[in-house]
Amino acid sequence: MNHVIASRITGYILSLTLTCLAYFIIVQPEFFDLTNKIAVIAIFGLALLQSLVQLIFFIDVWHEKDTFWNISVFISTISIIVIIIFFSIWIINHLNYNMH
Repeated sequence: MNHVIASRITGYILSLTLTCLAYFIIVQPEFFDLTNKIAVIAIFGLALLQSLVQLIFFIDVWHEKDTFWNISVFISTISIIVIIIFFSIWIINHLNYNMH
């Protein structure tokens, strides 16, 4: 029981830290001295880390009996989401280029 509570507290602290970091990247961009493109990549990376923290510390993906299948489905889902986001940005970029 103590291991579960310690895991939840660690996950909460990591989630809070990642959320605050993403927030401050948006609110105080001059402090981090990031270009818009790098800031978007940083926010995307923080979002991926946040999802991993949620999976590991709160959903307990690693402690279930069929871990391999859970991870396989998760990786497939993330791949599909990344493909959809990438090609959506690519299409929007080309539409924007062709409109000028």
